Amino acid sequence: MKKLMVLASALLLNLVATQANAGIYNVPVDKTVEREGLLGATVFESNYKIAVLIQGRDIKSLKQLHAVIADGLRLPKTYGANLDALYDVLTDPSVISKNWDITIIGAKDLIENLGEVKVQAIVDTLNDAQKENPVNTFMYWM
Repeated sequence: MKKLMVLASALLLNLVATQANAGIYNVPVDKTVEREGLLGATVFESNYKIAVLIQGRDIKSLKQLHAVIADGLRLPKTYGANLDALYDVLTDPSVISKNWDITIIGAKDLIENLGEVKVQAIVDTLNDAQKENPVNTFMYWM
């Protein structure tokens, strides 16, 4: 399943790059690189976008989830690791200069690990941040 989601994310980034080359998006075409080493996530990064694919089953605490997002998006060390700070960094282009895509798969496992109230608060925060700039995307898969 993880390999399928990794492949799907890479294909999505390549689709955007292909559309950029066709003039649909005004961004340069570049290579997408997979970054490894984050427990609970896979990160793809290009010159214009960072995609963080979070595996719900591997996230065991809210602290770990914030760390995965912070590492994946290369947030500054001053990131407060709370929902207000998350919203602030996701909506401030001076903090994250690239477009972002955050996808959570295995949300059932994430709810089991963190609790429904915490997961819903995270989902609401990510949805609200995405609404500020629709070029950025957030997806949530059960």
